[in-house]
Amino acid sequence: MLKINNDTKLFGVLGENIPYTLSPAIHNYAFQRLGINAVYLRFDVRRDKFHSIIIGLLNIASGLNVTIPYKEDVVKYLYGVSEEAASDVYKRQVFGAGGAGRASIYALLKLGCEVYVINRSLERAQSLEKDFKEFGYDIKIISSCKPGDIIVNATPNSSYVPDECIKGKLVVDLVYNPVKTPLILKAEKTGIRSINGLEILVRQAMEAERIWFGKSLSDEEVVKFLYARKLVR
Repeated sequence: MLKINNDTKLFGVLGENIPYTLSPAIHNYAFQRLGINAVYLRFDVRRDKFHSIIIGLLNIASGLNVTIPYKEDVVKYLYGVSEEAASDVYKRQVFGAGGAGRASIYALLKLGCEVYVINRSLERAQSLEKDFKEFGYDIKIISSCKPGDIIVNATPNSSYVPDECIKGKLVVDLVYNPVKTPLILKAEKTGIRSINGLEILVRQAMEAERIWFGKSLSDEEVVKFLYARKLVR
């Protein structure tokens, strides 16, 4: 059982309208299993309070995860990012131009991929294209899917990806509730390898633990814990 004292460190996830988030369950379980004196909380913050609250949290929290709708807003407060690179080139199509889409695109570009972006708002997609161009990256905005290797859904709704686009070698869906989204089910039905949102959520959570403490649990253990507690379906 968690015992809070003067040495307990504060961690949390910051977003708006996120009562569904699994992050507190994941991290508090990991803290307990790893013997770490810390607590992980959900900070559900209205947009008009974000800028004042983020400053306070950065001063008192030992670590934060940021989710919708603040993934882009928080960038100005970051001190730096880590990156890895590879040389293989793949054509990847990303659905969504929000914070999750931006992060996905950046990761894919750093891996040497050609990235095509589809978004409901052309204006937002073009703004994204301009932002990346300022840093020397080229992305292509398209209105319908093209032949490619990998599909990434970075929107909250996996049904946004049309059936005719579910082709290639790999389908990635960032949505984790339910785990088997319509997009993941369609990919499995057609024999395409898939990565679901729960896998991504747990992987990034354990990577955060490794960054914070130099150690983490296995992804498999955390996934088993979530299913055992019936926190995912």
